[in-house]
Amino acid sequence: MYVANKVLRTLVNPLKWGVILRQAFWLLHTNISLIKDIGETRRFSSNPNSRRYWNKKLERLGGSWRNHHYHYILDLLPSNEEFTLLDVGCALGDGCELLKERFPEARITGVDLSEVGIERAKARGGGVDYLVLDITRDSIPGDFDFVTIIETLEHFDNPFTIVDKCLKNARRSVIVCVPYRQNLSWAVRWGKEHRSAFDEKTFSAYDSRVVRVTDVLQGTGNRYIVYEIRP
Repeated sequence: MYVANKVLRTLVNPLKWGVILRQAFWLLHTNISLIKDIGETRRFSSNPNSRRYWNKKLERLGGSWRNHHYHYILDLLPSNEEFTLLDVGCALGDGCELLKERFPEARITGVDLSEVGIERAKARGGGVDYLVLDITRDSIPGDFDFVTIIETLEHFDNPFTIVDKCLKNARRSVIVCVPYRQNLSWAVRWGKEHRSAFDEKTFSAYDSRVVRVTDVLQGTGNRYIVYEIRP
């Protein structure tokens, strides 16, 4: 009974309510700061780009999902000679099919961690080789003249480890196309697909060049930046 009376007196006392509200505000502010700090440093952050996530997503997508991004790199490939090319993160294979159509003498190999994506890519035919491969864990199957990473690198928490790995198996260059200067604040990147942002200085420590920064691509709201990175 004593405890109940004390609680009742606290609830009806405006001075006590002031203390309670100040304490509640302090706790809320402290926890928001902690969550923001975790997000900005990416401690305990959740990267959703798992095999399961992409299997589910690619089941829902149409056959020509993103081959328009591959048009940005066509002039970086030789038009009158044979070459080999590995496309990392090929998804449904529509970009690989475009490359094969434009460069029929080239040997194109597409890899992706999603079994669903690779299964549907193989069903397209078109003379492209497809393999299930997790670029973060699996070995790259041999050397290639070119390695392309098209609208894929932004999904990694550390894109440089992916580029470094690909450079070991690229004879001529690694070609990258990613969204340009995306705003990835802690609130946006928490649990979202895109994990890294890119600009003209991102690969300045490499033997690289910025090939182009595109206009806004209709339907995406994004501009894209294309890099050529040499081993």
